[in-house]
Amino acid sequence: MYSLILKPHKSDTAHVLVCFIKFILIMNTYFYEVFENIPRQGPGLNSYTRKAFQCIEKDLPVKPEILDIGCGKGFQTLQLAELSEANITAVDNHQVFLDALKVSTVKAGYDNRIHPVNSDMTKMSFQTLFDLIWSEGAVFVIGIKEGLKQWKKYLKPCGFMVLTDLFWLTDTRPNELTRYLEEECLYVLTVDQAIREAETQGYLCIDHFTLPLEGWTTEYYQPQKKVIQQLRKKYAGNKEALETFDAIEYEKEIVTKYNRYFGYEFLILRKS
Repeated sequence: MYSLILKPHKSDTAHVLVCFIKFILIMNTYFYEVFENIPRQGPGLNSYTRKAFQCIEKDLPVKPEILDIGCGKGFQTLQLAELSEANITAVDNHQVFLDALKVSTVKAGYDNRIHPVNSDMTKMSFQTLFDLIWSEGAVFVIGIKEGLKQWKKYLKPCGFMVLTDLFWLTDTRPNELTRYLEEECLYVLTVDQAIREAETQGYLCIDHFTLPLEGWTTEYYQPQKKVIQQLRKKYAGNKEALETFDAIEYEKEIVTKYNRYFGYEFLILRKS
């Protein structure tokens, strides 16, 4: 979620402080009002969720235990429930998202198998181990290196981890794009760097593939645009609100212009 918005990427105290202040300024009531009113809280496609799950399906138990971290309103959570007989623990730290997920699970008939949990992903505490950890567009909150490190303890031996994060897809670094990422405090790895990091931390990369542009445009930005249009009318004259909407929509401009250079990549990993 919000992986192009803000994430600290340098270790010096001053830079982290600047990033934290920017994070507080953008993650306000108006920001959440946008994301509470769109189906997905980040780029994604059900067909690619299925594709990733099918890479490991044959090696999972009949009724796997799945931990979905940063589930948002649970678009991918519901898809995982449809694809399997899994018992799914869905974690997010924004209760409005979890409330929406509860409504969806009842409607779909999965309320006995999907269990929403309000928790910070860095402060989770589970007595059980999971066959599969899933996280679409959320690991950016703590960074992929920390995610691989911190979440590993919740995986069973030979368990799987499937996640998406923002990666460089080429060796080219356009100046405008580089400046944008630096100004927004984003630290982006190449796919190869991420795979090497995973291997260093004791994972085997089973497969990886890039989310197509449709996962950004049709599934994410189109609903977002409609909501922001409505909110601009609601908050006309409200400088803070309008600046928040501008910041959110500028992300779309960057992705539209530079999507061949960077994008979301699915990583399918196994604990070795």
